[in-house]
Amino acid sequence: KMAGGRGRRSRKREDIQKAKQRKISRALKLAEINKKAKHQQEEYVRRKQLAERDALRRAQGLEGVSSLHSRTDQDASSSSASEDERQTAYDLLVTSLQSNRDQSSSDELVDSEEEEEYDDYDEQEEEDGNESDENSEDEDSTRVRNGEDVSEEEEKSNPEDQTSEDEEETGREKVPKRQKRKKGDEEQDEVLDNRTMKKKARSKEKVPKRQKRKKGDEEQDEVLDNRTMKKKARSKEQDKREEQEKEGQWSSDEESEGENHEEEKNTAGKDPFWHHLTTELQEDQVEKLVKQSSWESKEAMWKVLGRVVHATCPEITRSSISVNKDSISKMNVRGLLCTNWCEVNADSSEKNTVEGERPVDGEFTARQRELFSLMHAYKDLYYSGRTHENGEELRRLYCLHALNHVLKTRSVVTRHNTKLKLGAEVDPDSDEFQDQGLTRPKVLLVVPFREAALRTVHIITQLMTRPDGKPVEVMNKKRFQEEYSELEHAPPKVPLPEDFEATFAGNIDDHFRIGLSVSRRNVRLYSPFYLSDIIIASPLGLRTVIGAEGEKDRDYDFLSSIEVLILDQADVYLMQNWEHIQHLMQHMHLQPKETHGTDFSRVRMWYLNGWAKYYRQTLIFSSIPSPEINAIFNKHCHNYAGKVQVSNPPTRGTICQVALQLPQVFRRVECSSFTQAADARFNFFTSQILPQYKDGNMQHTLFFIPSYFDFVRMRNYFRQQDINFAQICEYTTQANISRARQYFQRGDRPFLLYTERFHFFRRYRLRGIRSLVFYELPHFPHFYSELCNMLETGGEEGVSDRTCTVLYTKYDAQRLAAVVGASRCGHMITSGKAVHMFVTGEQG
Repeated sequence: KMAGGRGRRSRKREDIQKAKQRKISRALKLAEINKKAKHQQEEYVRRKQLAERDALRRAQGLEGVSSLHSRTDQDASSSSASEDERQTAYDLLVTSLQSNRDQSSSDELVDSEEEEEYDDYDEQEEEDGNESDENSEDEDSTRVRNGEDVSEEEEKSNPEDQTSEDEEETGREKVPKRQKRKKGDEEQDEVLDNRTMKKKARSKEKVPKRQKRKKGDEEQDEVLDNRTMKKKARSKEQDKREEQEKEGQWSSDEESEGENHEEEKNTAGKDPFWHHLTTELQEDQVEKLVKQSSWESKEAMWKVLGRVVHATCPEITRSSISVNKDSISKMNVRGLLCTNWCEVNADSSEKNTVEGERPVDGEFTARQRELFSLMHAYKDLYYSGRTHENGEELRRLYCLHALNHVLKTRSVVTRHNTKLKLGAEVDPDSDEFQDQGLTRPKVLLVVPFREAALRTVHIITQLMTRPDGKPVEVMNKKRFQEEYSELEHAPPKVPLPEDFEATFAGNIDDHFRIGLSVSRRNVRLYSPFYLSDIIIASPLGLRTVIGAEGEKDRDYDFLSSIEVLILDQADVYLMQNWEHIQHLMQHMHLQPKETHGTDFSRVRMWYLNGWAKYYRQTLIFSSIPSPEINAIFNKHCHNYAGKVQVSNPPTRGTICQVALQLPQVFRRVECSSFTQAADARFNFFTSQILPQYKDGNMQHTLFFIPSYFDFVRMRNYFRQQDINFAQICEYTTQANISRARQYFQRGDRPFLLYTERFHFFRRYRLRGIRSLVFYELPHFPHFYSELCNMLETGGEEGVSDRTCTVLYTKYDAQRLAAVVGASRCGHMITSGKAVHMFVTGEQG
């Protein structure tokens, strides 16, 4: 694809060079024609003067009056005819030259327009790389036709030049005959008078012809003027569009602006969008926002979400949270989105057979209504109840919120642009026209795979359907479908869990980023970041752009004005590289290195003060609660409107899903701080756990290790102690994976080191496991029951030789609660005993 794009760009550049060469050749031909005409005009004047002198000499040599009159009349008529012919040929030559000049100027105009189109194409090709080959063929054929027309007209002008040259040669032959006439001084004046009278008569007869020529020239001038005016109009329109793009708006948004203005004017006091962005914070309030200790938390139980924890700074806001039961049309959502939302959400929800997953009122499901009440109030949200069943339901919801925010932002900027162009007076002390940020992007949507980006863009285009029912125009759609659609791969040989198939469906490439520019008429994909409204990217795609300290090509200015940050499937980032998320959060709302064409007179004051992070709304969706996600939510989310966390402690845990009758021993590792937990766990394992399994009876033992750093540490220790083992991690090749599985299953290698990331991305069913050791509890609690159910059952021995050992610390409370339940977790953390055993598969 990259080679095809470079080939198209090279062909376009060659076409531009050919067009310039044709232009130069036409200019050279025109200069040659002008030179030839000038030479012919000088030759005509010279011959005319020579003819007059010859006539004087002939008149002086005449012998008789009668013979003089008769011969003089004949010579006058012949000479007048030759002069008429020469004059007519010259006029035709001048007309031909004028037509060639007009044609050349028109061709130059066409070429200049074509060059502008090519320049626009090159810019579009560099930005998008998705121009079709059919358009380029049409432009090439147009240029060829224009070149043929020019050459034909230039060839038509050549016969006229040839005719004038022949007539001039005839005039040269007549001059020697006139020199034979005799001199006559008496009749010289009469001959000259007759010639003068005849020339005046002929000039009067030629006036209409010249007027016709002038009319033709005027018509050609009018055509050229019309083309010039159209060219200027297009250039002005292009300049206007570029200015609006820099300011954050497109000209297509001007429709229905009056209606939108009235709607916003009537609801400005109630709209959370207006209230959130126009609230001015004070310095003392900002200082209290930084101190998390000054925040107050309140709990509430909602019908679907369950336990909701609402944290606010009482010095700034004391607003409570509640479910908004109004219709979507009364929630200050843009009318276009209201119309399309009901259809999009209803069509997508028809596939759900669960009662709670279908819209109960034709607009929202019960879960969507409660979540949208929090989103629309511009509060930070951390929802850890995302599953593969309700994932698309949540995706539609945050797409609606993001589009509503973008369209309202654009509407404000467009209205102010119109006022300023009409000459509205700007009060330097007023903040009426302060409606922008330091850069244009307002929404950053982080998703793990290309398939998620594809579904997100599909929902955005559905929500942007035009009022007449026609789909919105999507620019660069073909390229997007090719790069983000599902890749062909062989179906799995064995059935895999449902959550695995839902997570890894479609294109699972995790390195991408794409900008979206949204207007009422079209959605432009692959727009540059600084001309985009929404940015959809993966953590790795953002990390490669942001770069590290010391790199020359790093860029993070586009993160300076993000007002809505959405992290979907945050649990997947734990398995990819969580450092990318931490790196992203550290570069949010930093001071830009360049201005990027920003009009600082229209930048909001809290942007200039460096307080943008206190106005940013962050939405985090995850399938599990995690300390890493909690740290991001607590340390990097400072929204003055408050933040809400949906936290439902597990009651039973995934231990109840273990089907085997298996004794499971949980051993607590004592440590004084979180930083010492890794060393304390490793020392406890090497001194207390590993010696028990070195006995020959404890064969086929699987060591499950969530962290790759702990995996490397244990692998090095096993090699130092000359322990025979096999290893499988996320970086192991397929051949080594197959070899390690065979060694472990046959018993050639008694121990197998196995990482959680490998299990997350592959979900292999391992055979030959008799003993299982969890070096640390997994991030995903259902992995615990999956691995326990992989233990093979013996024959007569039953399960007597099957064991499971788990190591945990008091800092693993969330993971432990997800496995054994919240009540048991509290007892195991605070109990005086360090060993607890559970036996599953028993009755009662």
